Amino acid sequence: MNYNLITYSIYLPIIICVMIKIGWLFYKNGEIFLLNLFQNNTELVKSINNLLLIGYYLTNIGCAIITISYWEQIDSMLELLNSLSLTLGKIIMLLALMHYNNIFWLKHLNKSKLLNQ
Repeated sequence: MNYNLITYSIYLPIIICVMIKIGWLFYKNGEIFLLNLFQNNTELVKSINNLLLIGYYLTNIGCAIITISYWEQIDSMLELLNSLSLTLGKIIMLLALMHYNNIFWLKHLNKSKLLNQ
């Protein structure tokens, strides 16, 4: 039995659902921060928000593909669960770090904007 194929068939739907749900939440809720940062310039905010969403999806798709390409051989159901949970955990932690990095820079840009006024 090829446990790697089973792992991929579990991993891909989970990571796609997480990627789409989190991306949509970032897109929807991040618009408020961007509107504040860019003085309610809705056209600019919409463009920037769309670019951020595209970058988010491209980064995650690349990460998912690289993860699959470097996946080690899985020989048992226990290894399958361990490998799957470790891989999903790493990707979710990476998403969280990227999110907090973006929040940090938005806050930094907002502070510098207020200081220059």
